[in-house]
Amino acid sequence: MAYILTNIMNNQKSKTKKTKNTNNSSSSNKAVKKSHKRPGRVMGVKDYAGFEGESFSLLKEKINQFANYYSLKNIEVPIIESYDLYKKSKRVENDKELYFVEGEKGEKLVLRPEITQGVIRSLLENNLFENSNSHRLFSLGKVFRKEKLKSGHYREFTQANFEIIGDRKPITEALFLAAVSELYKDLGINIQIQINCLGDHTCRKEYSSKLSAFFKERGKKSKMCTCCKNVLAKNPIALLDCTEESCQSIREEAPQILDSLSPDSREYFTKTLEYLDEMNVNYNLSPYLVRGFSYYTDTVYEFWSVNEDGEINGKNSLAAGGRYDNYIESFDGEEVPAFGLAIGLERTLARIKDKSLLNFKKEDDIIFIAQLGDQARIKCLKLFKNLQAEGFKVRQSLTSDSLKIQLEEAAKMKAKTSLILGKKEIMDGTVLLRDMDSGAQETVIFKKVKERLIKMNKITEKKVNIRKEAGIYG
Repeated sequence: MAYILTNIMNNQKSKTKKTKNTNNSSSSNKAVKKSHKRPGRVMGVKDYAGFEGESFSLLKEKINQFANYYSLKNIEVPIIESYDLYKKSKRVENDKELYFVEGEKGEKLVLRPEITQGVIRSLLENNLFENSNSHRLFSLGKVFRKEKLKSGHYREFTQANFEIIGDRKPITEALFLAAVSELYKDLGINIQIQINCLGDHTCRKEYSSKLSAFFKERGKKSKMCTCCKNVLAKNPIALLDCTEESCQSIREEAPQILDSLSPDSREYFTKTLEYLDEMNVNYNLSPYLVRGFSYYTDTVYEFWSVNEDGEINGKNSLAAGGRYDNYIESFDGEEVPAFGLAIGLERTLARIKDKSLLNFKKEDDIIFIAQLGDQARIKCLKLFKNLQAEGFKVRQSLTSDSLKIQLEEAAKMKAKTSLILGKKEIMDGTVLLRDMDSGAQETVIFKKVKERLIKMNKITEKKVNIRKEAGIYG
């Protein structure tokens, strides 16, 4: 009996031991699973994979193609820049928006919150203003901001950045805005441009005094958000950019900067709007639009998506920019006029309903449209869009006043044909058609340009087929 009892007790101990081992094994597995938990995506950033990844890649190619159409040259600048580079902009007053990077020997570095500053630094540092003040530049890359986590705002996002430097003509700015509007139209997005004029530094100084007095009136300051209260003494104009409802309700009664414009600024802005009207660009005069940076002068604008009824979709602009005529001089450079615009790719892609619109054909048989004079530029843009809609591979230069430089650009991109419009052609209702290989020219009635180009293509195709047949049959 004792022997049996001993065996039973030993068996019980063995079972207990196995149970403990099993429990330990189970808890061990759980611990392993817990320790190998996959890290999730960081808040405020976005993945593009699968179909969305393909669409995002095509959108970047589409914008690169747009830059090529208008002869903008690519420029690449670093993602990491000196903190000092952004001190000249209003945004740096709030350092909480910047991502700081640890540098060597006390360097204060940041991940770039904008691309424009890096482009200007690069031009000055590489002495690119020595030979010419005229630059048409394009860059595409990531920017970083500690944005509030809400719909359409990202900590890391992609910008297509355009800079037109060395040009102070209203027609150039209007043409570029019209071109970007057409880009959005090609993507199936209806756009309305919100536009305003901030005037020059003298205008802004006068307006800042009026605005400061307005916001300091009894009962107004107490309703303002904390950020605006802090900014009021430094930069009253920045208060107009606040998105808080309480501040926006006060803003509706504020004086408008359009009433403080100098004669030069007023004339520039009036002409810009007249050109936009002439090109049937959809815009809205937005008197409280100021943008986020203090270096802007005269025109500022934002591109907003609108529905079929013309009402604004969402709460975020898809693209924005403005003129900054004194910014380059603030870097100890020369006084060079300039304007720029940045497109937000993430927001733009979110508004494209039909992603098939991103597909496009490769460039060949390029037709370059050259112009001389403001009226010729406007007519060229219409011709450009008409031929593009018919499937022709067309390009042009928006800012160049020199026919020689434009034809040199056409030669560099190996254009087959150039269409030239000047004052004489505008008066006669004609176009000068030049064969870029032989240099031969002919005058074509403007309304029959498309027919002539189609006929030229058929002749070319026939010659190619004859050569192929000759090769096959000897």
